[in-house]
Amino acid sequence: MEFARMSWKEIKALDKNTIFFITVGSIEAHGPHLPIATDFLIAKKIEEEMVKKFNGISLPSLPYTKCHYLENFAGTVSFPANILKNSLVAIMKSLGRQGFKYLVICNFHMDLFHLRAIYKAIAKGRRYGMTACEPISVAYFNKKIFEDIEGELHADEKETSIALYLFPDLVKNYETLKPFKVNIGIKNSFRKFDKIGAENAYIGSPSNATKEKGKKYFEALLKACEEGIENMMNGKIDMPEKLKIFLRI
Repeated sequence: MEFARMSWKEIKALDKNTIFFITVGSIEAHGPHLPIATDFLIAKKIEEEMVKKFNGISLPSLPYTKCHYLENFAGTVSFPANILKNSLVAIMKSLGRQGFKYLVICNFHMDLFHLRAIYKAIAKGRRYGMTACEPISVAYFNKKIFEDIEGELHADEKETSIALYLFPDLVKNYETLKPFKVNIGIKNSFRKFDKIGAENAYIGSPSNATKEKGKKYFEALLKACEEGIENMMNGKIDMPEKLKIFLRI
């Protein structure tokens, strides 16, 4: 059910344990072969499935966010990270004031500054009686989804495969793209893509993508999200293990 299509009386009558869902960013360059809304479109598909699974409520999305790594490419629209954080906090404050308790943030944008904004918002939302989770980055960085693929980072085999499965009409000429890989260690972890040689806005091997792989990856994403929601309902809020130092709040 869509929040924006409901009347205030219908919303007031909802069970206070109802789970609300919101999809967040991004709008950024994804190679020459994928749409700039790739992260958002994938996250929205995840949200749609989870809303059905948990009989939840879909809030209006927040597609704009911080896009640090790709902000020098045409098509990228990068907002200050605090805008996302403050927007999520305001939403949780409003829902909490109305007696609601749970929010799931559906996200497929792994920008570190974006993730930090999300987790700062989750922490602050507790002040208003709201428990929130963002399950996908937890599974992503803990290699529960793409554990068999190394060196694939952005608009790569993974994302291109998922796009072929979910929205094939938006994927263009990926078969001809040459693999481009770069070591993303501490030295490069905060450098923008155009400064590390990724001049076509992708890192990985998009030409290896298949629809079949995309189906497998998307099913893994749904499973990870479902597990994260169940953990939230049981009082366990996860965050990406390897990013805890950077994301600490």
